[in-house]
Amino acid sequence: MSDRPSEMGDEELARRLASGLPRHEAPAHLRGRILRQARPARPTWWAPAVAALATALGLLLLFVPLLPRITPADPVQRLVRSVVAEHTRALLWGARRAEIEPASLPWLTQESGIGLAKLFGGDDLLAFTAAEPVYLEQNRGVALHYRDADGHLLTYVALPAPGLTVPEAKRRQVDRWRPALVHEAGFALWVWKQKDVACFLITDMVSEGELDRFKDYFVRVRVATEPYLPY
Repeated sequence: MSDRPSEMGDEELARRLASGLPRHEAPAHLRGRILRQARPARPTWWAPAVAALATALGLLLLFVPLLPRITPADPVQRLVRSVVAEHTRALLWGARRAEIEPASLPWLTQESGIGLAKLFGGDDLLAFTAAEPVYLEQNRGVALHYRDADGHLLTYVALPAPGLTVPEAKRRQVDRWRPALVHEAGFALWVWKQKDVACFLITDMVSEGELDRFKDYFVRVRVATEPYLPY
C-alpha cells in the first residue's frame, strides 16, 4: 500500500514530486532574461574617467587656436610673415602716423633706426601715401606706403639684417637686379638686400598677368630708395 501524502515528511514529498512531475525547459527568451539579470553588475568606474577625458579634450580644442603659431626656422620666412602682417594691418587700419613731408625724415630715422639717403616719393603710377616706423621681429624698421591707380596698396619695408641671405632659388631677373619673389598668405613680395638692410616690397598682385607691372613697381622703388644703417 502506497504512502499517503499526509503521512510523508516534507523532504520525502519534495523528492517524490521532483522525480514524478514532468519537467519542461524554459523558453529561450525567458532563460536569457533570467541569465542576464543574474549576472553581476558591470563596474561603473570608467564613467567619471570618460567624462574627465571629454572635458580635457573640449578645453584643448578651445585653447589650441589661441596658441601662437610655430615660428619657422628660416629667418627669411619669419621676416616675410612679419611684413605680411604689417601690410595687412596697413590695409585694414592705415598707417599709425602718416609722415609724407621731407622735414619728417630726421624723426623717421631716429624712430625707425633706418636712414634714407634717397626716398621714392611717388610718380604718375604710384602715389606715395605715408611713411612710418615699424617694429618687426624685435627690430626697428621703416615702412613706406604707396597706392597705384587701380587701388592696390604697396608697402616697402626696410629692416636691419646684416646676416640675412636672400634665397637663391627664388631670385628673378628684374632689370639689373635679382630680387627673390616670395608668395605668402595671398600676397607677393620682392625680397632683396642693400648692404646690411633687408628690403621688402609687398602687394596683393599675385597673378602671372600682374607680374610685369609688379616688376615695374619694384624698379621704380629700387632706383629711387637708398636705405642705410645710421648707427
